[in-house]
Amino acid sequence: MPHIQLDQHSVYYELSGSGQRTLMLFNGITMSTAAWTLMLPWLESHYRLLRLDFFGQGQSDKPASELYTLGEQAELAHALVERLGIEHFYLAGLSYGGMVAQHYARRHGEHIDKLVLASTLAWSDAVNGAMSDSWIDAQTLGGFDHRYQISIPWLFSSRFLAQHGDMLPDLKRMSALADWPSIVRLINGIRQHDARSWLDSIRRPSLVLVGSEDRLTPRYQADLLLDGIPDAIQKILPGAGHVLHLEAPEAFCHAITGFCPP
Repeated sequence: MPHIQLDQHSVYYELSGSGQRTLMLFNGITMSTAAWTLMLPWLESHYRLLRLDFFGQGQSDKPASELYTLGEQAELAHALVERLGIEHFYLAGLSYGGMVAQHYARRHGEHIDKLVLASTLAWSDAVNGAMSDSWIDAQTLGGFDHRYQISIPWLFSSRFLAQHGDMLPDLKRMSALADWPSIVRLINGIRQHDARSWLDSIRRPSLVLVGSEDRLTPRYQADLLLDGIPDAIQKILPGAGHVLHLEAPEAFCHAITGFCPP
């Protein structure tokens, strides 16, 4: 799959699928394009699917800096769609990707047909800041094993842990592939996020999607998005935690196709 040079950096992307309409997916913070694997058979049969690794993720460049801003990542995605000649598309962002998607919709909303914001924040509040600090402290004091262990209750629902706890070692191995210095830069970009004052500038039909057991980006954040975006609806996935692409891939896919006609 191709790399492309954008703003003097190498950016990895994948364009696949057999659908007539384009759906662009924005990764969560420790994800790469490969992390959508469970959803690909369904989505690729309905859409032309565009995925990319943001700065600091997967196979894209990881420039040395204090942080990668969400606006910078949004402009990276826009440069990619312009280079590919894609004028209109659906956009779905998960977690970190949902925050980038808000910035994209604010800056370039005329290119978005419909917007899906899944498991994401309207703003980085004090709890998110404390959680970020705890992950950084865990990495510093105990390394990756300790950081992964304390992240588990934030990411997964009680049902998933009870029924699929045997998947955690494999998920841990995948998570270990992410570059930690880059994750810190991505976290620092999230700390600056506060869309509450400009959500009403997002003038695209929007679906706000949240799991009923999401502790990391909880229901009240989804309510802020619902109340702030003029043409938004909300869907709650019962029993799901934060990582919808792993816990509830089928429900996530159906939510997207139900809102964004192929």
